[in-house]
Amino acid sequence: MSVQNSHQSNCSIATSLSILGDKWTLLIARDIMMGNQNFESIQKNLNISRNLLTERLKFMTTNKLIRRYVPNNRKRAMYVPTQRCNDLVKIFLSLSLWADRWIPDVKRPKIAGTIDEKVTEIGLKVIPFSKEEENRDLKFSIRPLH
Repeated sequence: MSVQNSHQSNCSIATSLSILGDKWTLLIARDIMMGNQNFESIQKNLNISRNLLTERLKFMTTNKLIRRYVPNNRKRAMYVPTQRCNDLVKIFLSLSLWADRWIPDVKRPKIAGTIDEKVTEIGLKVIPFSKEEENRDLKFSIRPLH
């Protein structure tokens, strides 16, 4: 789905994924937020090709996830997160919790943080699987709200 088509799909998830859904964007955002703010440190940490990193950084700048600037007395650009990027912290925490629960790995470093208690309406309705399964650990499935 192209960025333009997903923006017109009336689905917030599709719109978000049109910007965040490729293999590298969230990893680059994570690195920049953790202090790897120059091209070389991001490239080395992620082991991403230089051409692909250049493309992703331009895309992320265009979509206002990061800001590129060249500090005084320096030749190389730095990348800093914008508020749009900083708001991804909740996504990072949620993905980390999901991975820790469903794909545990004792070697993987843990991250910590707080996700607020605000419920966001996403147009989905929670429906029990069946009477027998209501008391199990995962009680609900989600289906489109009609």
